Amino acid sequence: MAQLQILVDDLDRLFELATAAPDIAMSRHVPRVYAEAGVDWRRWATPEFAERFNGLMIRGRGEVGQVFAACFPSTEILEQWLALARPGDLLVTHHPIDVRNGHPDGRWAEGFVPIGSRHLAAITGRGLSVYAVHAPMDTSLEVGTAAAIVEALDGTVCGRFWPYGNGFAGLLCRVPPLSSAELVAAARRIFKVELVEVAGPRRAAIERIAVVGGIGDRVSEMTAAEELGAQAWLTGEIHVRIEGDYGRRKHADVRAFAARTTMTLVGVSHAASEQLVLRTQLTRWLAERHGLSPLLLDEPRWWR
Repeated sequence: MAQLQILVDDLDRLFELATAAPDIAMSRHVPRVYAEAGVDWRRWATPEFAERFNGLMIRGRGEVGQVFAACFPSTEILEQWLALARPGDLLVTHHPIDVRNGHPDGRWAEGFVPIGSRHLAAITGRGLSVYAVHAPMDTSLEVGTAAAIVEALDGTVCGRFWPYGNGFAGLLCRVPPLSSAELVAAARRIFKVELVEVAGPRRAAIERIAVVGGIGDRVSEMTAAEELGAQAWLTGEIHVRIEGDYGRRKHADVRAFAARTTMTLVGVSHAASEQLVLRTQLTRWLAERHGLSPLLLDEPRWWR
């Protein structure tokens, strides 16, 4: 057994939540999606989460028997968790709400999705806890979405881009030389995915890779990374297929950029790109700091 508050305090210190600004994305999306669903999210959220949009989101019992971890609190993940969890158990997620970004086969999706009322009632009724950390995990160099990708590539950080929160969401790294085809093969192995989306030119030799966890479809940051010397762009989604004019316009912008860039663009899915840090760096941190082995919950469909 572990004490919930001890775990929460240590996670808060790791991600420097005491000094972090309210989450730049989730402070917009969380209130919006629950308002659209007609759910008063503040009734079950902790006061700290209601201010930061990071940290302990739902407080359950004071003792934790098992820690679970997943990128999104999607319907599929919550069903897996609730089938295994016992009162007091803790789920650590990167996102506090789900996000569906579509599929490379051409399917488009609805974007951000709240936790449903049935699952909220089950979580609170069984004394379970949820801890979600978004921007501070994207920018952390110790337990971070981009940092974990650099580590998996056996890379060395040589630059930063994409200012975000209290740091940078993007890291430029030097890697042992490899071709575009070898990078795609490495991505399949590292992220445990079969489908990888690839755009832009194929290169015989790549030594500098720009990495970004999650959504990587911002052309201005792709351009900045290329100007820093990146020869490849590795992210979750090079094309986000969220229905609506904004999503269609961004999709067209990336297609135009892919036609003129010198970088190979590689996407492995939003969830898989950010599940990596949970599987590697967070798992190691929990073992070293607290003697805990989290159970990882994988999305049954990485692209959706």
